[in-house]
Amino acid sequence: MIDLQNVGFCYEGKERKSIKENSIFISKGEVVVITGESGCGKSTLLRCINGLCPILYEGIPEGEIFISNKKRSEMNIGNISQIVSTVFQNPENQFFTLDVLSDMVFSCENFGIEKEDIVRKLHYVVDLLQIEHFLNKKFSELSGGEKQKIALASALMLETQILLMDEPSANLDYQSIQLLRETILKLKSIGYTILISEHRLYYLKDICDKLFIMADGSVKQRYYGEQLVSLGDRFLHEQGIRGINLFQSDMDSNIHNKAHSPKILLSLQNISFAYDSEKKLLQNINIDIRSGDRIALLGKNGSGKSTLAKIICGLRKENNGQIVFCEKNLPTKNRNLNISYVMQNVDFQIFGCSLYDDLLLGNEKVEQIDVKIKQILAEFNLLNLIDEHPMTLSMGQKQRLIIASSYILEKTISIFDEPTSGLDYRNMKSVCSLINSFTGTKNASIIISHDYEFIMNSCNRVVLLENGRIAEDFPLNNKEQLTKIFKERL
Repeated sequence: MIDLQNVGFCYEGKERKSIKENSIFISKGEVVVITGESGCGKSTLLRCINGLCPILYEGIPEGEIFISNKKRSEMNIGNISQIVSTVFQNPENQFFTLDVLSDMVFSCENFGIEKEDIVRKLHYVVDLLQIEHFLNKKFSELSGGEKQKIALASALMLETQILLMDEPSANLDYQSIQLLRETILKLKSIGYTILISEHRLYYLKDICDKLFIMADGSVKQRYYGEQLVSLGDRFLHEQGIRGINLFQSDMDSNIHNKAHSPKILLSLQNISFAYDSEKKLLQNINIDIRSGDRIALLGKNGSGKSTLAKIICGLRKENNGQIVFCEKNLPTKNRNLNISYVMQNVDFQIFGCSLYDDLLLGNEKVEQIDVKIKQILAEFNLLNLIDEHPMTLSMGQKQRLIIASSYILEKTISIFDEPTSGLDYRNMKSVCSLINSFTGTKNASIIISHDYEFIMNSCNRVVLLENGRIAEDFPLNNKEQLTKIFKERL
């Protein structure tokens, strides 16, 4: 079904190949997972299969790719897209309209499929993914996780033979990941061939037929069937890869046993917000954020976590209530002076032509800024890329860059929205260590995340949003507390 023969690719303007010497065969109906550290070439490999490299991303290809016994190099993008559908790592890159329903039917209409067939496909996909309540919504009303669901739905509308997915669980809550797992099983049962690039392996461990581990642009290790289940977390962690046993993650007791400071840095008082007059997304939110807090802000997809973060940092204005900073009311326009925000889609925060320029922007007058930039890039394992354009980085590398940028600013409150969605185990642990070291007696961090491993190793407090309100707020002292919330309420 998919046959890669010595495949490599070098992006235009680059001296080093992003992928090289990859030979892979995937049979019809198989579920295959590719993993590896951020920047190892996983996304590039998928782009070579679906034709985006070199049709959209220019460069020099090597080797041959066969899709359904046809040379991919002899197929145009229209031919490929009728056989191969793709769910991108950033779902916003594949939306063509402003609302869900129009986007889901767009590809079918583009290929001239009869209306009756489109309606049939639509009903099937909507039932499969349980997304009927999204059909009449605009994308601007959806959370990042909800957009991921719609991206998958749109990809399934053409009923292609092959489905490629790039980090499909990145922004999904725990229950949505379980639904994704069930969906993959259903698609496999009806003959889909599925290739998944993924850091989180726990939900795939007993449903994938092959696991390929990439490093330095090549598939270095291959595991088949039951071999994956027998792989230990320690073995995977040593290679910088996430484990396969989610709730067996160890807790860093040095983090969680620290006493909470009595000093309140920021206070949210009766915050309410609604996108329209029909239903409030947030109702009477009251939170005191203290120095040293590393708060895990939890909630299902669409519960209002990102909206609350945008209110705190001043990107949105609350309908009611106030935010108090150092015992004084903090107006919306002044919030960014004291609060930094790393967005869920970090592409919106990249402005420089190199990593150095991106960190320098707005910080030109900071004392010893050159030394600080190089030091923080080294801490985030990015120093070797200092002169690269940020948009050429992998998603995980971009995330680390923007997190680094937020710390150069030295704001009192740092907010991170899904900061580890594209991170492997090694870099996730590195980000944990840096957040823990940077959060001290004079500042605090708020972390929106569905990443159990990350929360266990970085957060000392949990705040749970449910039905627009604060449902839980407690210090994170043991893993059973967090496990219970994940399994029952996320």
